[in-house]
Amino acid sequence: RYLMGAPEDQYFDLVCHFGTLVALAVALRKAMCTVLNTPRMVVYFTLALIPLIPAYFFLKPIREHLSSAGYLGYALMATGAILWLASKKKSVTDLKKWQHVLCIGSIQTLALIPGISRSGSTIAAARLLGWNWTDAAQFSFLLAIPTILGGEILEWIKNDQIQTLDRSIYYLGFMSSLLFGCIGVRFMFWVYDKQTIRPMALYCISLGLLTTAFYG
Repeated sequence: RYLMGAPEDQYFDLVCHFGTLVALAVALRKAMCTVLNTPRMVVYFTLALIPLIPAYFFLKPIREHLSSAGYLGYALMATGAILWLASKKKSVTDLKKWQHVLCIGSIQTLALIPGISRSGSTIAAARLLGWNWTDAAQFSFLLAIPTILGGEILEWIKNDQIQTLDRSIYYLGFMSSLLFGCIGVRFMFWVYDKQTIRPMALYCISLGLLTTAFYG
């Protein structure tokens, strides 16, 4: 939006997030069915979502302050550092499974800061808890579905802005996020399956440096 000089439009952002949500649901439909048919897994995912609820409301002033473009590069570099740390260090803890998912859910609150990758931070947290990359990625992407859905509902409820863009722009935004969301999910599973994590960390760090220089 900044580069194209487009007006701020919350509806456009919501439509794009919804495209990503549909992409995740399509790519993980079999895993979703497995989770929904397993009561214990439903409890685990519910537990992982609990830390996000108070963080969404109580950290709002901090989130809005850090939404400035000037902080974006630093957040991207932080994401790269988190991934790099997880690629170098494998820890196995004696925590129980419910404690694992609660820790992962707590780390997810970092993604309220623009530029901090939700999937990157949660996958890294799971890895540091001893999970393998593929299981960590699947849990993280599945966790994204109720997270994005809940955020969408909250934003739609409190949004009172008038649509300012042509309707075709919303269709294009939705289709673009859906297409690249499907490609991105498959690509990231390939990355984690091959355990080629450090190039992704270096990408985030490099992009963060460029972003900092651009907005600086």
